[in-house]
Amino acid sequence: MKTVKEIINEINEAKICTPHAIDDVVDISGVEQVDTIDPIEHRWYITETVVYKIGDEFFGVRGPTRLKSESMSYSDTSATCEAFEMVKVPSFTFMPKGD
Repeated sequence: MKTVKEIINEINEAKICTPHAIDDVVDISGVEQVDTIDPIEHRWYITETVVYKIGDEFFGVRGPTRLKSESMSYSDTSATCEAFEMVKVPSFTFMPKGD
């Protein structure tokens, strides 16, 4: 199995135009998609970070994930994805205490 750094380097070198295409350029055996975060709306598409997990390591791929026009393809956005290492940050929430 490849390391997170090897996968990140391969994705960045491939200059893919959507996170949905990582399996076209990298063998993602053992890679689990765990979340999609940080949406930013552009006029014709939405950019997000797709978070993946390998073992106990995480990496993200940021790029267009949704198109707003059926006549567009991801290559029409002229965007290039960026892959990077990530860390899991625990978060907490609160709710009313029952009596």
